[in-house]
Amino acid sequence: MDDRALYATILGITPPWDVARVELDDAAKAVHVWLEERPGTTFGCPECQTVSPPHDHVERSWRHLDTCQYETRLHARVPRVRCAEHGVKTVPLPWAAAHSRFTVLVERLAIAWLKEATPAAVARRLGLSWEEANGIVERAVQRELARRRSVAGRRLGIEVLRGVVGR
Repeated sequence: MDDRALYATILGITPPWDVARVELDDAAKAVHVWLEERPGTTFGCPECQTVSPPHDHVERSWRHLDTCQYETRLHARVPRVRCAEHGVKTVPLPWAAAHSRFTVLVERLAIAWLKEATPAAVARRLGLSWEEANGIVERAVQRELARRRSVAGRRLGIEVLRGVVGR
């Protein structure tokens, strides 16, 4: 198994995404993994799911769980679509939440540890700043609030959108 296939497997990368290349930076003790979409891929608007080809791309990177003693960074050109109704929107990614510089798995690990220790201790253990750890907490709280609103709406038989009932 080559390095691209290995990282595609352990990261759970599936079509339309592929691992384009993997580089080891031994001096920085880091592994860099570049992900790219397959040619000809179309994406849906995150708001209405209207399908269109990518409008443009934005370079982004995310901290992932460490590979042994090496920090792992994912890199990708994130597609944005132009929706006639909603304008230009960034496509959601399977490995990271919107507005996060960490993969979903790093955020899950951090939240699990935050249930047991202070944000400062978790930040030190993961090599994060206090602000980065706090951002993970804030995103987790927002996800939980959204989940609770959705569950409450289903129990009452009403649709809850963006915190507004019966819209």
